[in-house]
Amino acid sequence: MKQDHRVRLTKLLLREGFLDLLLEKPVSKITVKELCEKADVNRATFYAHYRDIFDLHEEIERDLAHTIMRSLSTTLPGKSLSAFSNEICRIIVDNERSCQAIFGEHGDPEFPLRVVETLRESSVALWRQQRPELPEAELDRLYTFMANGCLAVVRAWVQDDMADSPEDIARFIEKMTDSGLAAL
Repeated sequence: MKQDHRVRLTKLLLREGFLDLLLEKPVSKITVKELCEKADVNRATFYAHYRDIFDLHEEIERDLAHTIMRSLSTTLPGKSLSAFSNEICRIIVDNERSCQAIFGEHGDPEFPLRVVETLRESSVALWRQQRPELPEAELDRLYTFMANGCLAVVRAWVQDDMADSPEDIARFIEKMTDSGLAAL
């Protein structure tokens, strides 16, 4: 049991150090040596857990995506757009450090797009319940439009150190989505 605690602590130190460095520079410029110095962990310990810096980066993104999907799988079925928006914002607040690095200047711009794409089917299904008369193609186009706009709003919110409350951002997203649905 003690070893499990040490492993978790070591991985946490490496993650925190990596996120600090990712806020400063692109992942391709982060070295194992500087990460180990920042995290106060030796290189052998790093390599006991990760193949390279990119492996750690992928694990952080994978964990965040998994958290989002797990949480939304319990929120989405039978819930409202408001619950959906509030849950997304809550997840971002709960994972503030990871989100700041991922949405930051040096984060992978493709990662949020991949997450948004995984939410397409659930979102369109939710809208289909609200507006069953709309053709599938229109709902799909609406999702593309709204998801990219929402992503830009969320990215700006995170980069602004989440100055607005998550509830305000969720409310804004809900209003814009409702307006988009009403316009069709």
